[in-house]
Formats: sequence, C-alpha cells, structure tokens
Amino acid sequence: MTAPFANTWVEIQPEILGGNLKLLRAAIGTGPEIIFVVKANAYGHGMQHVAPHAWQQGVRWFAVAHMDEAVALRKILPKARILILGCLCARHAAEAAQLQLTPIIADHEHARELAEHASSAGVILTVHAKIDTGMGRLGFNWQTAPGMLATLTRLQGLKMEGICTHFASADNPGTPFAEEQADRFHQVLTACRQEGLRFAFRHVANSGAIVRHDGHWDFDGIRPGILLYGYGPAGGTRTIATRPFLQWKTRVLQVKRVAAGFPVSYDSTWRTPQETHIATIDAGYADGYMRRMSGKAQVLIGGRRCPTAGRITMNMTAVDAGQIPVRAGDEVVLLGTQGNASIYADELACWADTISYEILTSIRTPVYQIADEHKR
Repeated sequence: MTAPFANTWVEIQPEILGGNLKLLRAAIGTGPEIIFVVKANAYGHGMQHVAPHAWQQGVRWFAVAHMDEAVALRKILPKARILILGCLCARHAAEAAQLQLTPIIADHEHARELAEHASSAGVILTVHAKIDTGMGRLGFNWQTAPGMLATLTRLQGLKMEGICTHFASADNPGTPFAEEQADRFHQVLTACRQEGLRFAFRHVANSGAIVRHDGHWDFDGIRPGILLYGYGPAGGTRTIATRPFLQWKTRVLQVKRVAAGFPVSYDSTWRTPQETHIATIDAGYADGYMRRMSGKAQVLIGGRRCPTAGRITMNMTAVDAGQIPVRAGDEVVLLGTQGNASIYADELACWADTISYEILTSIRTPVYQIADEHKR
C-alpha cells in the first residue's frame, strides 16, 4: 500500500541491493573495504532505507557529500564510518569530530582552518587528504602535495588517516587518462613515504575503476556508487552484473476516449493519430519527470508500454493508452518493472539526453517504502 495522498512514490527492493553487494564482494575479495556512496539521498533511492540494509550486509564505510547528509546518516547508523567527500566548513569541525565523521582536506588553508577549530574545541578530527591528480575539482595539486602534507602533520587538532583521489574517466575504455591519474597517485604515495608519511587508508576506485581495471586500484578501500544501484559501466575486466532496485510509481487520474486529431497538452504540439484513450497520470516535472522527455518517454500501465502524449507538465502527464483497459487509480510505473515490461534509468536518460545519475537524483518525492516481495 502507498502512503495516504501520495501522488508519486519510490519503492526499493532491498533483496536486490543485498545481491548486488554479494556480487561486488565476490569480485573484489575480502581485502578492500566497501565505501558505499550514499550521497544525494542514496542516488535518489532513500538513504534511510538503503544505508541500514547495506550495514546489515556488512558494509561499514559510507560516503556522503555534505555535513547535513553525514549528520542524518549518523542518526541512522551510530557506528558507521562516514566519509564526507565535499569541503567541510571549518565551523563544523568540532561537531564533525564529536560525531566521529571523517572529512577530506582539500588544500593547506582548508586543513589549517579545520585544525584551528578542532584544536580550540579540544577535539581531534580524523581526515583524509584529497589529491587532485587530474579531475580538476577539489584537492591538493599532485605535484606539490607531498611537501604540503608533511607540514600539515604538525597541526594540532587533525589526525591524517587516509589519502584519496578521484578519476575523471575511469569508466571510459577509450581514454588512457585514468592510467595517468593512477600513476600520479602512486608518485604521490612514493614521495610521501620519502617525507616519512604513511597512510592507513588509501582509496581511489569509483565504479568505473572497479569494473574496468581488475583490482590493481583497489588499495585499502573502494568507493562504489552507481554500480551498487544497478547501473554504470559494463564490459570491463570484472563482470559484476548488478541490478537496479528502485521503482518509481504514480497513478492514473483520469481516462477519456477521444477521436483522431484530438489536441493534447500545452500549445497542442501533439494530436492523436487515431481514436484512442488518453490517461492523465499524477506526475510531472515538479516530481522530477523531466519536461525534456516530452514526446519521447514511455510509462508502464497494465504491464505494457504507453507513450507520453504532448508536453509533460508540472504536475501531470498525458499518456496515449491506446486500446488497453485503463481506469482511474491504476498504478503507473515511471521507472522499474511491471509484468514482463521494464523501463530503467538508462532509457529515461536517453530520452532526456542526460545520464542515469541525473535521472535518479532528480526524483522528488517524500514517499519511500520497501516493496512487498509477495506482490511481485
């Protein structure tokens, strides 16, 4: 059952997530820790459901983007290791230390400010140094990082536990840049050892690196994100056939039988080619069902694909249901499976000219629930 008055809702299937984690662990062995990336509300899947189930499956490390996500996750998982991938504001350093959160440090000034706030509060903040080996976003320049990190070890209030970097194109088999980034990271590690620095926890591999590079970048931990949600790169040196476990649903509001040539939605950009049934469903771009998919997207009703008709609007979308029997209140699948038919985020991404990440993280619904196994 859905929550009262829900127009759209998300269902997750935790047994599929559990299977994905088992497949990943079988592929990587018992060595590296799995750092499950659950930022952006677990890629739209609902962190409050996803993280506890992963914990039950043995995952002990989780990664988020911001302090607010970390605080929310700490309430859900009191004993988890939580890595903050964005730049922690220095005024939150003491609270982060008290909550046993682990932020990255991005440059000398950032590290110094965190250390000052932690030290003045009488706490020690455990941090991981982020090295920019070519992504061009956050991090110490890889060429000057070793000397800078050596000076930071003397700061009061910081404990430098780990070191990491992020690949710009590890999921692209046509570019050697990931290899170059990995080589730069190894150079940093070598130079740090010469400075007397050794790190207890090294991690670089995102989903693309995990699948395409056969374990030589696993180090002490890996950071799978999209892979565990059932999407991401395929055809690498490791076969990890994970499956999507999110379903996004709504309901039919009204059905009307109309003649050929009937105009539908704003500006009458689409007219029925023949007599048909138009089903208006209770989801639109305010829910994250993107307007740019107008005229391309399909939904599932009664286990069959039905094309959207005319422009997707803010709260509603018209669908050409053809001659299939449809009634107000019928369940509609925007993303997921119904009967023998499926529509997944990769397909929505093609219709929207984007990537599956944006489709998943754009879902805006306050209603999340665990799917009922017995009804599938």
